[in-house]
Amino acid sequence: MGLSDFHRTELERILAHKLLTPLFQPLVALSDGSVWGYEALIRGPSDSALHSPILLFKTAQAFDLLEELELLCRQISINAFAAAKVDGLLFLNVNPLLLLTSDHPSGLTKKYIQQAGLEPDRIVIELSEQFQVEDTGLFISAVKHYRDFGFKIAIDDLGSGFSGLRLWSELQPDIVKIDRYFIDQLHLDPIKKAFVKNIIELAKNTQSVIVAEGIETSEELITCKELGADFGQGYLLGRPDVRLKYDALQLAQLLRTDDKGLALNDALEPVISRTAAVPDNTPAQQVADLFRYDKNLPCVAVVNRDNVPVGIVSRSMINERFSHQFGRALYEKKPVKHCMEQAPLIVDRQLSLDKVSAILSAETDEDAGLFFIVTDNAKYYGIGSVRKVLKQISENKIQLARYANPLTLLPGNVPINTRIDQLLKHNLAFTVAYIDIDNFKPYNDQYGYSKGDLVIELLAQIIQSAVDPTQDFVGHIGGDDFIVLFAADMPLAVAERIVAEFDQRVRHYYLEQHLLDKGFSAKDRLGAESFYPLLSISIGLARPDPALCTSHHDVSALASAAKQQAKKQQGSAIFVNKRRSPDMTQDTTLSEHAVSAKADLA
Repeated sequence: MGLSDFHRTELERILAHKLLTPLFQPLVALSDGSVWGYEALIRGPSDSALHSPILLFKTAQAFDLLEELELLCRQISINAFAAAKVDGLLFLNVNPLLLLTSDHPSGLTKKYIQQAGLEPDRIVIELSEQFQVEDTGLFISAVKHYRDFGFKIAIDDLGSGFSGLRLWSELQPDIVKIDRYFIDQLHLDPIKKAFVKNIIELAKNTQSVIVAEGIETSEELITCKELGADFGQGYLLGRPDVRLKYDALQLAQLLRTDDKGLALNDALEPVISRTAAVPDNTPAQQVADLFRYDKNLPCVAVVNRDNVPVGIVSRSMINERFSHQFGRALYEKKPVKHCMEQAPLIVDRQLSLDKVSAILSAETDEDAGLFFIVTDNAKYYGIGSVRKVLKQISENKIQLARYANPLTLLPGNVPINTRIDQLLKHNLAFTVAYIDIDNFKPYNDQYGYSKGDLVIELLAQIIQSAVDPTQDFVGHIGGDDFIVLFAADMPLAVAERIVAEFDQRVRHYYLEQHLLDKGFSAKDRLGAESFYPLLSISIGLARPDPALCTSHHDVSALASAAKQQAKKQQGSAIFVNKRRSPDMTQDTTLSEHAVSAKADLA
């Protein structure tokens, strides 16, 4: 369906009654997470067919009302920004083609900011490169008009057109915003990374400030920061909102997560698209228009008045409804809830990637879609992609495999140390367990390396079956040494289960006579005959204090000390180190104790 007289009438109604809502998205400093400014965005009435900004501006352009719409957007945005009484800059989007019209009103924007009580140097005029300007001389003269008022100039969507560098050279903007296409999956694409790096280097030579647009994942954020971008903008940093609000603490924590290792707890955030939801009373035709004008939009969530998701509607669902005979006439004016999937998969954003993967795997509905809804405290948060989940898990497994122990395929030293450092940086409580097999070398010498490898694999299986895979982390340092990072507090019961099962199952790896003798005799390193008891395990437990332990080295010292104390016990034993940092002296309040777990082998 094309744009009709209905759309024009609706637009004229919106303009006449000023029925526009300004939203503001923060731009933040990647150095410390402070707010630098806000970009003003616009939405039509929520119950209108022109709620979407894409359709709103297309309608205005089609019926030659773009200038009137843009000026109203500026006026409403400036007034709302001034009323909020926040610090920072206000970014206003301006279609550069409007500056070239002979009847474009001069001085209106200046008048709006004066009436609102704002200083001109707080206003940034964003000129999108998506609109190709042929008469650059006239365009530069028009932009100079804004500069003379004291406004700053920004080029938006750099890289989306073909004249960006020429425009940059001739316009000499204060700010350059890199198009989100180049930021999407930047950390995985060397071509995009090279492009962004060169743009940032050019900006430093021309005294332009660089803003990275469309940052949606922590990996993209850290890569932009490492490449030298000054500021960032995107759903990860803050969604467009009526209220000018921003969680600086959250971003400060994200900026500290600069590890190149595994993501902490395999966070779900990278697979979530922060697309806007539609109210359940939205006409189906309006949703169909959203799909029509945004070819990259696969589906939208449907929410009730409390922003609680009640369903999901995809492009194919709408097309299927409208494709039947009389289908469009039957459904186009009905609320979209009559076209949606009413029982979509819904998960909380705090769940780990592995947990969500398990939920998806357990889904029994063969017709389950490729998308699911993500909530935050039961409220709509975004749309998750099943394909992105699978891709992210595959990438995580590849990263693990690079440093995995070849025998058990468990993460080795690099992932272990990275995970510990991440836990410390995020100030998260955890317990570390250092697990070691006692008398393993004599067993290896007596029974051979292949039998010894089977014992190591046995212990790896026992550990993995005893822990919670969605919360705990199991690593294999090498040889017969293992590390477990427990999310739970002092998981003594889990350690006891590991000991009990190992002591029982390891008996199957001995000759009957050695079991009867409770060990075997063999020559030691000096050639003297010695008796070696049956294999046992020693587990050292410690709960590091993130405020006192600065790195994985401190945690390693704590865990090693606990393991050495456990090995002093006869048979399998667990030792709990009550010290929270390696430099704490032992006293009556910070005592240590051992828990004996000897097996009855009689």
